[in-house]
Amino acid sequence: MAQNSNTQKLTERKQCLGRHITALLGAIQVNLAYGFEQFYGTRIHAYFSLEEKLQRFEALFYNIKGQLGEATTLADVDRIADRLAYVEDRLDELESVLYHRPRKRKKKGFGDFFARFTQQPRDTPSDGGPASLSEAYQALGLIDGASLMEVISAFRRCVKEYHPDTHGGDRRTETHLRRAVSAYQYLKEHLEDQ
Repeated sequence: MAQNSNTQKLTERKQCLGRHITALLGAIQVNLAYGFEQFYGTRIHAYFSLEEKLQRFEALFYNIKGQLGEATTLADVDRIADRLAYVEDRLDELESVLYHRPRKRKKKGFGDFFARFTQQPRDTPSDGGPASLSEAYQALGLIDGASLMEVISAFRRCVKEYHPDTHGGDRRTETHLRRAVSAYQYLKEHLEDQ
């Protein structure tokens, strides 16, 4: 009986997220039409830039929709919902500029980012983070004794390189991202105390 309940919950969550993704894809088409009306005759470069950005969002939403179709557990659906919320938040940033309005959604800050990527998923063994300064520097690709500014720069590079959204949703690099977040927090705490 419990298995039927979980299967039903999984199906309902997938359908709900699927409808939400369909609505977001529709919003992209509305944004394109609005951008065309606003920019095409007078600021063609702005329109083409907007079109390119919206096409990237569309590809991300289709990618997420494909992952949703492959999800087999509620935990999978939760991770997909987190990704969807993140991408939707970035779309809202673009729309707020396009429509000259305040943002609808709460902007997630670094605190949310760190909280999300320092938590270990249930199916991933804990690596415990860096055990020494040398290990933390190594995780960010730095030599021992690098400055705080170098640490910040290396961390930003790692986020761009390893974040699943830069790989079309492929989560295989997420372990590297978690290691980079742990190393950055470890080094930042140590270097700020000096």
